[in-house]
Amino acid sequence: MWLKAPSLVALVVLAVACGGDDPITASTVAPGEGADSPVAAVEELVAAINSPDFAEASRLAVPGQAALAALAEGATFGEVARSLSEGDEEIAANFWTGFAQETGGFLTGEVGVVEDGTVDRDDVEFHTVTLTPPDGSARTIVVRNVDGYRVDLFASFGSGLADKMTGPVERLLATQTADARLVLAELQEIVPSLHVAASLPDTSPAASQQLLALIEVITRVG
Repeated sequence: MWLKAPSLVALVVLAVACGGDDPITASTVAPGEGADSPVAAVEELVAAINSPDFAEASRLAVPGQAALAALAEGATFGEVARSLSEGDEEIAANFWTGFAQETGGFLTGEVGVVEDGTVDRDDVEFHTVTLTPPDGSARTIVVRNVDGYRVDLFASFGSGLADKMTGPVERLLATQTADARLVLAELQEIVPSLHVAASLPDTSPAASQQLLALIEVITRVG
């Protein structure tokens, strides 16, 4: 039985701050390749979460995105920059740990997986995949080919992160350090993903506005 989890992003922050001391995953999670197809990426993620094997799940997130998501709940710019430079596989494993604990049946049990098509944004191709969990409530996961197919965390779940990230990104703009510049450069890379998240059919108007506000802040220095 799962214990009550802290928030999804709080687990990410915990992994950044504690490094090898985090008890949920192994102290070192080796990087790996993505899946052979968009559907395979989601099917392998579901299998890993059902095992559970969150170290295996970590390779199915676009590299660097879990580290950026840690901005949403207070990770320092230095911590995020270090994870971007050294690899964020352990943080991604904790991301999926929190996600599995908070979403119940969304990625557990018998889950139907069907590819819906592609979306092109700023020369980036995204693949949309529909999951149908046992309760019949369809959800969309967005996948990209980044050394194999992996889940784009911001395109898929950006609506739950955007409002918490705008403040930290505002502070980044005023911070003239090498770490801040690295993080800002990486944030520029997720702008297409945020646009896709804002355009998903199940994104509420309020969440869409929060995503667009975050994009405006990120691109202010673009």
